[in-house]
Amino acid sequence: MVFSNRATQKVLPHLAPCRLPWSRPPSDLLKGPRWAKGVGPWEGKLGRLRRPVCGLRDSGLGALSASGHGGGSGRRCEQVLSQPFSLQQEPPMMWAAAGTALALTLTLLVSLASAGPRSDEPKPTAPPIFTRRPFLVAWNAPTQDCEPRFKVPLNLGIFDVEASPNEGFVNQSLTIFYRDRLGYYPYHDSHLGPVHGGVPQNSSLIDHLERLPEVVRHYIRSPDREGLAVIDWEDWRPVWIRNWQSKDVYRKVSRQLVSSRHPTWSPEQVGKQAQYEFEFAARQFMLETLRWAKETRPRQLWGFYLFPDCYNHDYVQNWSSYTGRCPDVEVSRNDQLAWLWAESSALYPSIYLDPMLKSSSNCRKFVRSRVEEALRVAREHHAGYSLPVFVYTRPTYTRPTYTQSFIGLSEMDLISTIGESAALGAAGIIFWGDTDYTKSPETCQKIKEYVERHLAPYLVNVSEAAFRCSEDLCHGHGRCQRRQPGSNTFLHLNPRNFRLRPSQSPKEPLFRAEGEFSQSDLAQLRDHFRCQCYLGWHGESCQHSRKAPNRGSPGGPSGLAALLALALLILHQVQ
Repeated sequence: MVFSNRATQKVLPHLAPCRLPWSRPPSDLLKGPRWAKGVGPWEGKLGRLRRPVCGLRDSGLGALSASGHGGGSGRRCEQVLSQPFSLQQEPPMMWAAAGTALALTLTLLVSLASAGPRSDEPKPTAPPIFTRRPFLVAWNAPTQDCEPRFKVPLNLGIFDVEASPNEGFVNQSLTIFYRDRLGYYPYHDSHLGPVHGGVPQNSSLIDHLERLPEVVRHYIRSPDREGLAVIDWEDWRPVWIRNWQSKDVYRKVSRQLVSSRHPTWSPEQVGKQAQYEFEFAARQFMLETLRWAKETRPRQLWGFYLFPDCYNHDYVQNWSSYTGRCPDVEVSRNDQLAWLWAESSALYPSIYLDPMLKSSSNCRKFVRSRVEEALRVAREHHAGYSLPVFVYTRPTYTRPTYTQSFIGLSEMDLISTIGESAALGAAGIIFWGDTDYTKSPETCQKIKEYVERHLAPYLVNVSEAAFRCSEDLCHGHGRCQRRQPGSNTFLHLNPRNFRLRPSQSPKEPLFRAEGEFSQSDLAQLRDHFRCQCYLGWHGESCQHSRKAPNRGSPGGPSGLAALLALALLILHQVQ
């Protein structure tokens, strides 16, 4: 690429790593002790909660069965048939034969009628929002203070979304709901002790859900507004065993609640019951929060920050043998959260980098595994389509303070975070920061310089390459993703055919890309990338619409009529 200023010339000519030809190497609700203040949740005044579910009761040893119910004396939920089927009732032989033939034909009919994308095509995903570009880039730091406080203006026009995480900002395209901003989230404070009951099974879900819509409407004013809505609840985790280290307080308090009701129980009995109560309540708290939030603002993409997680931080102990792979047990635990993924409308994993990973191959291994796990969860645990994945990162390794300088990601790590996320098929990346980023004029100035010289050029490179690939390979109806997730191939513009032009006005984005893919570029993209189509489209290049079946096809009217006629003919011949 060619740049008009010397600063950017130092950054982008070698941003694409070596695998591409033009690359250069980079320099159901809980009835517990205090649940809903002693009111069975489905008996509350919220009509939404009045449904016949089994209330939680002490379950003897408290062991949770495979069906999700407690053993021992606890009540069980059972499905009752209104007219039980008798195994002694057999149909006449004639109809048995006809029924078999008809069933086979109808099976064929249904399979053909539902024929759409080939089995080797990626599962479709939700279409992008805002700019309709396949890879969204968002800035989520309170840097709006830099200019009025320190006379340091920041041009953030390259970002599709610019939003502040600070409390006073409302009606933004990206909204974070911290623990004190969304209803009555139960947690333990090291100084205050238990807040809102401390643990989910000791809190009031009714009160929480009554408060929730008001808060959501405050921060997201328009019911028709599209946006990203991120719930940041990090104090406890819904899987019991994951509450280790400082989070062990939630397991300890849960045991105390059970022991206070059953002082003669053994530690094993107490532990099992405590786990059952905690996980049941945590699940209901998170599920109902998502349901009510989506009902209040349905056009927002709701999800929890840091979900799913991968827990692949073992580079600290095993640097030389580090693979980045998510432990199998953690993948299995993510599968246990299928209820959460099914209710979410987006996933927000994190790839924050420890300084230890700076400019190392382990950095890319760390990021790749975390993004791949999020994409796996999005694909396997959501009906109909893959959830969009928006990856949270930071522009720095550590948070800047008065005593610590701003250390931006290296060029190699920009590729390992932004480039890796885009190439794997993420829907976007979000750069988060807090007030430490804008505490001094020096920090603001360093952010300004880093964005202009390093971050902006690379973001334009990747986002434009992702857009061009979508347009040229996927007809604009899908996003490009690697054919081989483990390969070091990236969505980068060929510097021989593209150049970045700096803006001539502070009101415009810092750079814009000019150029076109050559036939060689397109061939390389087809070799290394494939299309993941948006909902409503299918085909290798997302060239076919599912909205209007082809006339005469098995899925069309004439095809269905022919198959129905065949079924009736077979039935007539059998009779």
